[in-house]
Amino acid sequence: MDVESMDEVADCLLSVAWNIFPLMGKPSARPGNRAEEIRTLLVDACHDAGLRAREWAAAHGAGTEETRRPFLRLAEIGTDANLFLGMVSGTLVADEERVRRRWAEIETLVLEAGELAGSLEGRPEDRPPLVTGDQSFSSVRS
Repeated sequence: MDVESMDEVADCLLSVAWNIFPLMGKPSARPGNRAEEIRTLLVDACHDAGLRAREWAAAHGAGTEETRRPFLRLAEIGTDANLFLGMVSGTLVADEERVRRRWAEIETLVLEAGELAGSLEGRPEDRPPLVTGDQSFSSVRS
């Protein structure tokens, strides 16, 4: 994807959030349902980052490739993690080792998403961490 402006980055992030859960229909994560918790966190992170990108674009313009990179990485993580979650929940033939490896990949992506979400330019410093229930990116573990 060739993204040339921060507005396009915002569109990308908002689209990722929408593709994980349509925002108006996002259910609350059921306690103990790790896949729902992760999807909820990713939707919130991508939606929030999309809004931050839109605000950044309004204040500063298109931005540079370096400025856009962390936002786009978060969109990529959201897409990849959602795909992997579908792979672990929709297997036709159970392969415990493959599922274990996928969950390890998912958890690594969740940690990276949390780091990115907290460090994106334009994110107000006084904004609390993204949370679902009583968990935030920094405290989410399986």
